[in-house]
Amino acid sequence: MKIFKLRYLLQAWWLFVIAIAVAIGPSIAYATEITMGSGGNLIFSPNEVTIKAGESVTFTNGELPPHNVVVKDHPELSHSDLAFMGGESFTVTFPESGEYEFQCDPHAGAGMKGVIHVE
Repeated sequence: MKIFKLRYLLQAWWLFVIAIAVAIGPSIAYATEITMGSGGNLIFSPNEVTIKAGESVTFTNGELPPHNVVVKDHPELSHSDLAFMGGESFTVTFPESGEYEFQCDPHAGAGMKGVIHVE
């Protein structure tokens, strides 16, 4: 009898955990992903996105590393450390509306730039 009660208790526990995950999941403010060095080119892909205030953008290293992201006039949002490994990523949250121009410092001269519109 005790084994059956323990089994039902465990099932109820997992249902509770799943219900909490489903309830919290939508509140995670992930907006989009931008690939650095997409397709072996010195570009951000996409290089222009629109998100809502409080949402996040994940920058993922593609090919031809190293890359970084420096947000013009916003050092607090910048990730100036170079990402050397393919697949390496970091996430930046944009708390306020505005236009955020960004670039990869080592490749800005090659046109590796973009803009994030935050509504």
